[in-house]
Amino acid sequence: MDFRRISRIYVIGAPGAGKGSLCAKLAADFGFHHLSVGDLLRQLARSSSLKPKILSKIQQSVLLDMEDLAPILRDAIADLRKDTQDKLRLLIDGVPRMLEQAAPIEEAARMPDRSIGSPDLVLFFDCPGALARQRFLTRQLPGRVDDGSTFDTRYQQYYAENMRIVAYYERRGVLVKVDTSGDVDCSYARLLQGLASCAKGSSEAAEASDEDVLD
Repeated sequence: MDFRRISRIYVIGAPGAGKGSLCAKLAADFGFHHLSVGDLLRQLARSSSLKPKILSKIQQSVLLDMEDLAPILRDAIADLRKDTQDKLRLLIDGVPRMLEQAAPIEEAARMPDRSIGSPDLVLFFDCPGALARQRFLTRQLPGRVDDGSTFDTRYQQYYAENMRIVAYYERRGVLVKVDTSGDVDCSYARLLQGLASCAKGSSEAAEASDEDVLD
């Protein structure tokens, strides 16, 4: 796998697992656009541009149905394409949050605009719950109300679905698991190591396949 050819990465992990910080570094170093679904929804909620039903779900930390979420993502990605002359490389942080979201998101690849589509890789940022909670409560991001109740609600949603999502993408052969229990620099080093191992493994598999053909 040539990482330079990767154009679409999904990022999953618990709230407080380090998705925002690590995605920002990866985006800066490798020319990706970091699209945080949570940040996007909160921004739209503040602008009052959402339907009341969708706005109410966001305010109550209720997961959106794909029929509501997919158009929002397509519009956001279409806007990024307008501002990008080169091939758009996306880090989509926050999907899927339910296994049932995975197939509808990937079905979008068959639509004319191909705006969402199947991931080339899925990064799973793995962090112990207690540490994730501590980070969540102390990060003090502007415009966010990150209290214990909010974390508990979101973590319960994450915990209920995550094992199924991880297993799904492991079977697909696109999952890269990263231990993000260290600080940002340590976790980022592990992320780069995981990507390098993934690329090496894909290269070795391709070489073995070529040898089988020659035999």
